[in-house]
Amino acid sequence: MNLSNEEQEAVIKVMESQMLTLLHGTYVKQFEENFANYIGVKHAIGVNTGTAALHIALAALDIGPGDEVIVPPFTFIATASSILHNNAIPIFADIDPKSYTLDPESVKEKITNRTKAIIPVHLAGISADMESLQKIAERDAIHIIEDAAQSIGTLCNGKKVGSLGTLGCFSFYPSKNITTGEGGMITTNDDKLADQCRLIRHHGEPSWYVYNRLGYNYRMTEIQGAIGNVQLKKLPKFIEVRNRNAEFLSNAVDQIEGISSPFVPEYCKPAFNYWIGRINPKEIGLNKNQFIERFPKSKVLYPKPLYKTKLFQEKIAYPKGCPWSCPFYGKEIDYKTVSLPNVELITTEIFALDIHPKMTQADLEENVRIMRKLAKN
Repeated sequence: MNLSNEEQEAVIKVMESQMLTLLHGTYVKQFEENFANYIGVKHAIGVNTGTAALHIALAALDIGPGDEVIVPPFTFIATASSILHNNAIPIFADIDPKSYTLDPESVKEKITNRTKAIIPVHLAGISADMESLQKIAERDAIHIIEDAAQSIGTLCNGKKVGSLGTLGCFSFYPSKNITTGEGGMITTNDDKLADQCRLIRHHGEPSWYVYNRLGYNYRMTEIQGAIGNVQLKKLPKFIEVRNRNAEFLSNAVDQIEGISSPFVPEYCKPAFNYWIGRINPKEIGLNKNQFIERFPKSKVLYPKPLYKTKLFQEKIAYPKGCPWSCPFYGKEIDYKTVSLPNVELITTEIFALDIHPKMTQADLEENVRIMRKLAKN
């Protein structure tokens, strides 16, 4: 985390105010306004996690039993589990072999008359091909929910991610470009959806003891809001440092045979969260597990496609088999038969490196030295 005395002072002010909840305080509202202005949307709704943001976004669109939502299998579980929490069905589409984001051509193949939304994931600061996905969504009257958890500040065709779909979802977990410890945000230009998101995050309650719909306690705290305001001011500098660190690694790795640096599509101006490298096992004589074993500072981004995890292989969600056995669905889906070639190859070759602002030049140079050594050997 990149926290300083400024965030500490903001937290003390909240504590001195004795107003720790957004129901009585002003810091979350300020953070929401500032975040909406930064992303370039009308509304931002603060919540307690990025997972809650995804859950609420789907619920606000009334996505539920019998509905399908297309997602990439190369992502954190929350992208898909939020669909299950709304009793809808995750449908996995393949990823692009260069950007590792959702492949529009694969998405086209997965659309059915039950498809209600697509959730592209902007991965590690690289945006999905939103122009192509928007054309698909418009043609089939499907909503797009952007999972922008790892890409706060990334531009796609000149616009910030989180402003391009029906709804955008962000996370402020400590590893993200800005943090509030935990925390998340939903962004939208739709007034009615914004109202629904606010209802759902607070028990479906527009005023005390009035319950207009099923909701949850997903509120952001005033302490989170105060930290978020300080972090948001620092975000441009954080992005500058992360991108500079990523550029240093990429320039060095481009001279190393057998290891590839991240691909940045023409439509994208990244705000890097991680630096994603890719090995060629045949060239360097090591598989991914061996490479990571010898390079402890490297990270396994996602070890396998989500559809290969126990949750989906055995379809373990709610009792009695829901949502897959739901009578509103009336179809059989077997994730054991899903085979997506790009993601299955990529997960055997991908690794990630930290590029956060606390990384020193010596840290970066050490990482390059190790990669050179492993590739040479």
